[in-house]
Amino acid sequence: MKNQIKTFALLSGLLLLNGCTSSIHMVSNAGFNQTIPVNSSYRYVEASTKQHVILGFAANTNYVDEARQLLISQCDGELSAVSTQYSTDHGFLSWNNKILMKGICI
Repeated sequence: MKNQIKTFALLSGLLLLNGCTSSIHMVSNAGFNQTIPVNSSYRYVEASTKQHVILGFAANTNYVDEARQLLISQCDGELSAVSTQYSTDHGFLSWNNKILMKGICI
């Protein structure tokens, strides 16, 4: 009986350590006060980057600027209605910070 309790506690601990979660921290919107002119062509553009963090140490600290530059590089006209989503995926002793930017290129 004592061995079964130890085995159950060990398996429960392993399952808890291997669990993962995701959360959205912030969504920001800008540039929605402009209307798209009639008979103009437009398209949606999107860029995403992420930062991998292990035990609180991060290597890529420019991931937000990279997402912004990637979004701008996809639009040769005017970029409008930009939304930015900041989220995190948690893993075992590490996590990924993610940026997803969307906009309308006019």
